[in-house]
Amino acid sequence: MIPAYNEEKYIENCLRSLVDQDTNLKYEVIVVDNNSKDATVEVAQTFKDKLNLRIIHEEKQGRGAARARGFKEAKGEIILSTDADAIVYPDWINTLVNRISEEVIATTTSCKTLDLGPLKNAIFNFFQPTATYIYRVFFGYYWLAGFSFAIKKDIYIKSGGFNSNLQALEDPDLASRVAKFGKIKFINKPVIFSGRRFKKGLLSGIFAYIKTFILAYALKRESVFMGNPR
Repeated sequence: MIPAYNEEKYIENCLRSLVDQDTNLKYEVIVVDNNSKDATVEVAQTFKDKLNLRIIHEEKQGRGAARARGFKEAKGEIILSTDADAIVYPDWINTLVNRISEEVIATTTSCKTLDLGPLKNAIFNFFQPTATYIYRVFFGYYWLAGFSFAIKKDIYIKSGGFNSNLQALEDPDLASRVAKFGKIKFINKPVIFSGRRFKKGLLSGIFAYIKTFILAYALKRESVFMGNPR
């Protein structure tokens, strides 16, 4: 499942990486167009003969609404999530799905950037999985990263699913409820993640995430918006 809003520059590489999956598992790809004003849909449509692809329009604007709609439409027993600006590796589906078991109800991976310059890439690529491990220490479970995770559909439904009213942090919000039903496994095998959120600097990009997290979880704000690209 891929939520997309004005992703014409990125979604082609994402979908191409899904075409190149080395797996014997049958899978469908759902792109949720969240009112894109560019050629996102047109680019996605060029993959209809290469993928078992469905393009769905979600009128309610926001990350939570787009992800919730995509997961509602998914037909498989295990649902995978990535982002339109992510590029997954050839065994991504197998990596996420094959680690799910009776005990492990969801899996998630790390990410890495390649487009920020050597130093910024190195810092981000060290920080991202490290932050994931630290999160596990404080909260007792790993978050589910929207750019790369898989979950049993029945568990997703039992957890209440994505909060369609959230404009940010919809994935850790989901994880906080999913973790009550079993183990979330973190796999430190990164997908490629667009560094555009950090073009103005790593600190400002990281601060945007931290600020949003504090507003949502420490101050219990019901409406939190994150202006960064999805």
